[in-house]
Amino acid sequence: MQQPPQPFLAMLALVLSVTPAIAQHSHQTSSETAKFPWMDTSLSPDTRADMVMKELTLEEKIGLLHGQGMPGWGKPGPNATLGNGGAGFVLGVPRLGIPLIQMSDAAYGVRSSGENGRYSTALPSNLGSAASWDTQAACDYGALIGRELRAQGYNMTLGGGVDLVREPRNGRSFEYQGEDPILAGTMVGNRIRCEQAQNVIGDIKHYALNDQESGRNSVDVIISKRAMRETDLLAFEIGIEVGQPEAVMCSYNGINGDYACQNRYLLTDVLKKDWHFPGFVLSDWGGTHSTAKASAAGLDNEEPEAIFYGNKLKQAVESGQVPQSELDDHVHRVLRAEFASGIIDHPTVKSVVDVEAGFATAQRIEEHSAVLLKNADGLLPLDGAKLHSIAVIGERAD
Repeated sequence: MQQPPQPFLAMLALVLSVTPAIAQHSHQTSSETAKFPWMDTSLSPDTRADMVMKELTLEEKIGLLHGQGMPGWGKPGPNATLGNGGAGFVLGVPRLGIPLIQMSDAAYGVRSSGENGRYSTALPSNLGSAASWDTQAACDYGALIGRELRAQGYNMTLGGGVDLVREPRNGRSFEYQGEDPILAGTMVGNRIRCEQAQNVIGDIKHYALNDQESGRNSVDVIISKRAMRETDLLAFEIGIEVGQPEAVMCSYNGINGDYACQNRYLLTDVLKKDWHFPGFVLSDWGGTHSTAKASAAGLDNEEPEAIFYGNKLKQAVESGQVPQSELDDHVHRVLRAEFASGIIDHPTVKSVVDVEAGFATAQRIEEHSAVLLKNADGLLPLDGAKLHSIAVIGERAD
């Protein structure tokens, strides 16, 4: 057999040397993955995660605990071509049948679809949806997003905002659920419940007290534990109880002197111990500030890069600064979320979005969100005989 020319061999060697990660992430067939014992769907997500854990190398564990970058966020990493054009992604373990986690910002629809040459339905704001007080509308909202995520090749949403509206000028109030913790938690919980029913990883955010955009990376919210638990954290508690999300995103801001993404009271004492949350905590994009401290506090996954949870985390584990048991808890939570949400048993298959169905759902939710108050039985303190003027305040007051 004639040998290829030397320049060709040199080029081939170069390609193979710079693309090991891509080669490692070639897809296995369903028949190949079915042989793994952890693919037995009769087992619990925790049992299945534990079985996979026994097979992982340290490098594979670290790979599950950080993102691989996002388009437009710094220099593209070596695995950038594996992304789906969304907010980021986490490597899988193809040799064990564990897929990539492809994430999309999907607060009010699958974001940036046009940039990827795709279509998604634009839904009314979350604030509008919450104004309906209609839990079925919240369910329809989440189910539509879940279906369209999968149709576009994503298997995790970064929606699910539930911070209370404390600051009327907050630039993100449109993706939250209002100022009442019971209403907000109930609505976001029903949205997440029906979103995850489409076999995507659901997310609730931004945990917690992310109530203003001005100085969001530097503001420190000083609040008593009681006040926190009775207001903002109550909304999260209800949302988690109703929706059972597999992920919680911690916020940029500080709370009582420590960043939310390395705040042990928030992440471990309340979320994981008091509320028994079994899923994983991921940072808001660029919201990680340390390695050992964040790990000990309960942060499981850094997004969108590996500044603190890449080589630094590996070195911290090897030196004993981060205990092996602590690392394994982070990894277990990510794997458990993948099994519990169904993204392993039901891989995404890109398809065409049902445009007309999306229009109908968006219109129905919008109509329900346009609420008129009737002052039945004089419930509101408004006496028509005594009123001479009413002030209408807001961006659209004119």
